[in-house]
Amino acid sequence: MQITMWVPYDERRLRRTIAVVMRPQVRRMRIMGGILLALGALLIATGGPLELIVMTLVLGVLIATVIGPLTASRAVRMQSHVIKDGFQMTLTDEWVGVVYPLVESRYRWAGVDSVVETPDAWYMMLGKVQSLTIPKDTMTDEQRAEFAAFLVAEQQRQAGRAFLGRPR
Repeated sequence: MQITMWVPYDERRLRRTIAVVMRPQVRRMRIMGGILLALGALLIATGGPLELIVMTLVLGVLIATVIGPLTASRAVRMQSHVIKDGFQMTLTDEWVGVVYPLVESRYRWAGVDSVVETPDAWYMMLGKVQSLTIPKDTMTDEQRAEFAAFLVAEQQRQAGRAFLGRPR
């Protein structure tokens, strides 16, 4: 397999990538916010102090609904200017190569923890908080089919590892 493509910078794609990477943490925050809201309801039912009720409910709403989007927005703003030029991506049987005008990286498939497929892209998960997006819209139909077949073969080759994952 030898697939080479130009991937232009796309802030929406970057936001989706960050959302995929952050999904487990955001889920935990929503659960914590829900717990605080339930605690606030319990305090209301038992006649707890008004200040504690208000603080618990406000914190519950903030944690459940606001913190995740704010964190994602901040993560987008914190990205290096280097990525805003777009990059050349090369997919081979051994490597994924990413070449920006000022930076170059290569990843061996053996170092990829999992690949998550969504309708728009494949996300190579490199640990729990790092991901490389392989966008489908920059590939031809033949390239997408070839890459999908490669991923299935790679999953079989790496038997015993959770290589092809589902969105978390």
